[in-house]
Amino acid sequence: MCWRGKTSGIADVIGDLDHALDAALYAVNLNPSLSKTQTLLGFAHLLQIDIQTAKDNFYQAIALDQADPMPRLGLGLALIREGNLEDGRIELEIAASLDPGNSLIRSYLGKAYFEEKRYSLSSTQFELAKERDPKDPTPWFYDAIQKQTQNRPIEALQDIQKSIELNDNRAVYRSKFLLDRDEAARGSSLARIFETLGFEKRAVMETAKSLSADPANHSAHRFLSDTYANTPRHEIARVSELLQAQLLQPINVNPVQPHMTVADLNIITGTGPSTTGFNEFAPLMERSKPQLVASGIVGSNSTLGNEMVFSKFSDRSSISLGQFHYESNGFRSNNDQKHNIYNAFWQYSLTPKFSIQAEARMRETEHGDIQLDFSKNGNPHYHRELKDNIVRAGARYSFSPNQEIIFSGKYIDRIVRTIDSIDDPFPDKSDLSGFQVEGQHLFREKYFNSIMGGGTYNFNSKFGSNLDRKNIYIYTNTSFISNLNTTLALSYDSFSNTVDARTDKLNPKFGLQWDITSFLRLRAAWFETTKSHLIAQQSLEPTQVAGFNQFFDDPNGTRAKRMGIGLDSRILNKLFSGIEVSERDLKIPSRFSSTQEDFSLQNEKSYRNYIYWLPHSHWAFRAELEFEKFIQKNPTNSSDPNKIQTLSAPLNIEYFHPSGLFSKFSATFVKQNLQRLSDHGKKIGEGIVCSGTECSGINSFFLLDYVFGYRLANRRGILSAEARNLLDESFYYRNYGFYTSEPINSRFIPSRTFFLKLTLNF
Repeated sequence: MCWRGKTSGIADVIGDLDHALDAALYAVNLNPSLSKTQTLLGFAHLLQIDIQTAKDNFYQAIALDQADPMPRLGLGLALIREGNLEDGRIELEIAASLDPGNSLIRSYLGKAYFEEKRYSLSSTQFELAKERDPKDPTPWFYDAIQKQTQNRPIEALQDIQKSIELNDNRAVYRSKFLLDRDEAARGSSLARIFETLGFEKRAVMETAKSLSADPANHSAHRFLSDTYANTPRHEIARVSELLQAQLLQPINVNPVQPHMTVADLNIITGTGPSTTGFNEFAPLMERSKPQLVASGIVGSNSTLGNEMVFSKFSDRSSISLGQFHYESNGFRSNNDQKHNIYNAFWQYSLTPKFSIQAEARMRETEHGDIQLDFSKNGNPHYHRELKDNIVRAGARYSFSPNQEIIFSGKYIDRIVRTIDSIDDPFPDKSDLSGFQVEGQHLFREKYFNSIMGGGTYNFNSKFGSNLDRKNIYIYTNTSFISNLNTTLALSYDSFSNTVDARTDKLNPKFGLQWDITSFLRLRAAWFETTKSHLIAQQSLEPTQVAGFNQFFDDPNGTRAKRMGIGLDSRILNKLFSGIEVSERDLKIPSRFSSTQEDFSLQNEKSYRNYIYWLPHSHWAFRAELEFEKFIQKNPTNSSDPNKIQTLSAPLNIEYFHPSGLFSKFSATFVKQNLQRLSDHGKKIGEGIVCSGTECSGINSFFLLDYVFGYRLANRRGILSAEARNLLDESFYYRNYGFYTSEPINSRFIPSRTFFLKLTLNF
């Protein structure tokens, strides 16, 4: 009997666990004295998270046949799952000695050594596994994860690509041995490595590809969320992807970082206390144990911050408790901000098919004028205070191997106070509270998958306004031709735009992803969207179509059409390049009227090009070129810009050494042309005209940044020092389009700043 095939066979029915258990029980009843039937029953109970019963079956199987390696493998996995890493590793060593040529056992033994931080032994086992079965993608996959944690991302990328090649280009997040409950192994992925290298455009493309193949892939959702963290005006998409990842994930030890759950912190990119992804310190083998990750930052402008997350994993449950604090005086007067967030998350698996979760979050924020509006001076009187209290419950139920439902319900209480002028004795107040409920059904077949869902929310204000929305949607992905994936979707929104206005809107969507060759991929999309209210921006609806983001941080009720096309290429696994062109047409409703004449009509065009190069196993090169053009056709305020053109060209060179040292040198050229309806005033410099605090004209600047850091041994943490705008350039710049749902901090700061960051893992 081929046990490799048999164990994989059990794994293949992971979505139909009850039938697997029934079949194993039937086999044992036919012949209870056969080691192999007891082993099958043990694996079936292991999949049911019945660890003690599984151990009993494996012990009985070992007693019946001392030479059989498979019950040793199962017993080792069960012991490690309980938290007995050393005892489990010993069982895996015995299994390997009984079947030295088994690649799969070698891979699992390598993972156990990895967890014991015996990296030379784990590397040896992965290499032996590759030799024993050159066609097995598993050891390449696990070896890549190890190299990633050892500051060897370029070598890890090569191993991941080899794993994909051997996996016949399946979604990289799917482990071959689906019995494996080690969610970190599925989570660490090609996209994560691209993100580490700074290859963010490629990371988005890879996650879009994976989600098209499997929209229930929680790891892909989480990586997309992490990637969006560095992309302006993608906060709604980021927190929505995070919510979907949380609902779809099985029980695991990966913590929920408090700052990642909030959409509008608007901390300057990369200057928060923690920038590590969710799998930075995740184990290769999930086991019952506590974990604490603590981060801190200190820097210029009296910047201080910290984040601590405690998580605990057991057989059927996981919990995480987190705290986040950040404060900074900013680079100019009244540019200060302060944030405090507290988060608690709990998840419990009632059965392998049915899990529930609950989350509570409290957030307090206050800040001055944090925006750059093509001016060196801000509003000295602007002040905003925000308080959020959120309680959420969620559930996931798998009907069968290919279909499941997820549910999310939350209560939100949000208070906002805004002072815009010293002459205004009555601050703008917004007190909203209410419920948001969503559900979604996911169906997957070999050549087809669908996502159907909908939701509703209703929020009431003490000041009389009422915000509500009802929406339904269906997304389908088909791949009847092996190298071609198409997305067809339709959503319907019934939306209260203002106090007296309602919008009913059908939004068609189309996407295409075509692998022209194994090294060339074409993406195209066309879709329409309606922007929900800010208080309920976190959603279960898919956020992207063919790698093009749907939901931007636009004002409430914005109707948008987007079309785009992109071409991504890969040459010899060392050179990656791509080009993307997209356009958005927007209708932004007035705050005070619902008539068509009071809609602001806007057009956005974006042109992006990237080149990523890996010339050496220690070096990574990134060059990008981005041109954005915003046109406002009927501004309602003469001081508003009616045209913004921005050209940015960042160039990065990164160095990674196996000792743990890393560094990054960045040079960025930016040129911006901003026009207002009233372009008159005093000329204060070449190309710049200002009237009061409002300026327009053309300005260009050049920024140099440098990062130097060290990954502590044994995955204990990361220490880094960062300097931004080393030349201390002063410039005029606007960081966003015309209107946004929330104030947005600038990507670039017109003063020299320094930061020191430390992350520790216990």
